[in-house]
Amino acid sequence: MMKQSGAIVSCVALLLFFTSASAIEKLDKIDDLRRLKFGQTIPSHSLLLLYWFADTIDINNNNVMRLTFDPNSGDYGSHHYGNYERLLDPLPQGNIRYRYYTVGNLNQEMSSELPSYVVHPRHGYEGRNRDRIIFRVREQNVGGQGGQIDRVYITQHFETSDNQGTRYDPAHTYQVSTNLLRQIREFSEEENDNLMDLRNRFGSNTNNAQLRYITSSWGQLACLGLFLYMVIQEKQSSNQPNRRQSSTRKSKQPDFVVNIPERRPYDYSRIYGTILQNQRDEMKLQVMTGSNGKARILWSKVPVHLINEGVMVVLYKNDAEEKALTYKSIGNNKSGSYDTSVSLNEGLQVRLHKVKKICCFWSRVGEEIERGAEFKNPPAVSIEGFNASLQLFVKDGKACARIYVKNSFGDWRTKFKDSWIGFYSSANKATNKYEWWQWQWATKFQLNTESRFQNFSNDIVYEYHSGMTIAPGIQARFILRDEVEKACTPSWRE
Repeated sequence: MMKQSGAIVSCVALLLFFTSASAIEKLDKIDDLRRLKFGQTIPSHSLLLLYWFADTIDINNNNVMRLTFDPNSGDYGSHHYGNYERLLDPLPQGNIRYRYYTVGNLNQEMSSELPSYVVHPRHGYEGRNRDRIIFRVREQNVGGQGGQIDRVYITQHFETSDNQGTRYDPAHTYQVSTNLLRQIREFSEEENDNLMDLRNRFGSNTNNAQLRYITSSWGQLACLGLFLYMVIQEKQSSNQPNRRQSSTRKSKQPDFVVNIPERRPYDYSRIYGTILQNQRDEMKLQVMTGSNGKARILWSKVPVHLINEGVMVVLYKNDAEEKALTYKSIGNNKSGSYDTSVSLNEGLQVRLHKVKKICCFWSRVGEEIERGAEFKNPPAVSIEGFNASLQLFVKDGKACARIYVKNSFGDWRTKFKDSWIGFYSSANKATNKYEWWQWQWATKFQLNTESRFQNFSNDIVYEYHSGMTIAPGIQARFILRDEVEKACTPSWRE
């Protein structure tokens, strides 16, 4: 009997696990937002993030949503979301590729691209960096900007006191419909002159005096202020109990309160937490500069439940590539590094996969769990006094340099006829202490005709590949003539 009871409990737990995604509530209109407890159980900051997202993506007349930014490049701090805690539906299988992405982490380096009202919200709208937007992209051609969005969700991390690590809270995860995003878009900044129309269109009880106050206090963001007022303050004011008493009636009985216990719904989120045993912090997957110009894989904070299942780090040429270059099982190491034999190049990406056992001693790459960011070269720096810039980059593990010349700088060869670029092992080296024979005249740089540089419509790109192995600390400098230094790249990092 005990065994049967245990089996029943296990089956119920598994049923809850597999049906969690399908139980997510869908929000279809602004009235649905009003029912949620923003500022209480849900961060008010979620509304700021949702307002930005609705105003940023593109929605055509056929209700097709498309990205206007590239999450694969980390725009706005966005990145791939692996869904390995099974918060959402599994990705559809077939010829068309789908991927989940998330945005809203204000600690991400690129999150500074978000507008000020999101990054530095007004008092009362802070979210302690818990709220996120997750969106699913349908990618016929793997790439970022222009991908078709077919699902959008708002969610949030558990409170620290819940001891759930940084898992997303399924009880406070909601799908957002295209119709709701369209309604929110009507509150864009361009509509500031139509606050009264917006109020009337959405049945708000905001009076003219309140509209004037919103306009004066929010300025250019008055439409955002009205949107927040309608969803949060207006709902709260309508829910306040009527405390007025008749002046002709005096209470002769002492006031007292009867506490009636609230019947709360069962907290399924804790069941999910027990099943998944997901205690992960922010997992990190990164490609770094290893020894001898090779790629080094770094991983950290891999969740225990994934370690127990068996996982490996796998290196790919870039985010679009499906053929692995090398891989290694990480065993019981939640954090660690792996020095590969693959030469370092821009675009390299590490992914976390399950280990697929073939037999006792053999295994291969299994299901993908998560992806890190592509390895990126540092940005170019301006060459002082000229319409040109200098970039240090890596190619097949070697230190290389690019010169970006503006089309308007037509006589650059004349201006740079005595100029040269040197490679230095350290920023502390004097200008004349470049590495032995690791330099080249600027006019000897070769034209780069790669198609990816066609985006630089205002620049012509020239480059030089040195024989110097890339390593931390290396930098390139542009010398106009003699020892007159006009540009210096940042030191190469690990």
